[in-house]
Amino acid sequence: MLLRLSKKEKQNLQANNLIIENFSEPHLNEVFSIESNSNPTPWKIDTFKQVLEVRTMSFVIKDESKIIAFCIASKVLEECHLQNISVIERFRNHGLGTYVIEVLIGRAKIFGLKVIFLEVRESNKVAISFYKKLNFKEVGRREGYYKKDSGRESALLMSLAFS
Repeated sequence: MLLRLSKKEKQNLQANNLIIENFSEPHLNEVFSIESNSNPTPWKIDTFKQVLEVRTMSFVIKDESKIIAFCIASKVLEECHLQNISVIERFRNHGLGTYVIEVLIGRAKIFGLKVIFLEVRESNKVAISFYKKLNFKEVGRREGYYKKDSGRESALLMSLAFS
């Protein structure tokens, strides 16, 4: 399955000469900064360090030397688990998030995987809409999955099957 970018989105991405790199230690501080500015309860830097300790499918996307998006994902049995994704604010709504998912699908196929699973905060309507636009389906719910400033929030479990 290849996701469909609009002609304008493709032109914008091609004009930027984007670079994809496997997530590695030199990316750590920049990825953590993006996470801190994007997530209401950001991962701790130690969580990103743990990702680096195991082989994952994670990657960053750079515009010249600056990271503009990242994707943290891993192979779990016969599935791809998308754990974290972020695009810096200035590049949002220009097709880059869709491109990140396209890259992840390509990586999943290399591992022989045919489905991506993810959890998303039930209050994150923008992300839910984004995933639905890309044909992710809601397949379940995890009660109290996410921390909030006070209490917990449920997650929607979503999946995308491809061949």
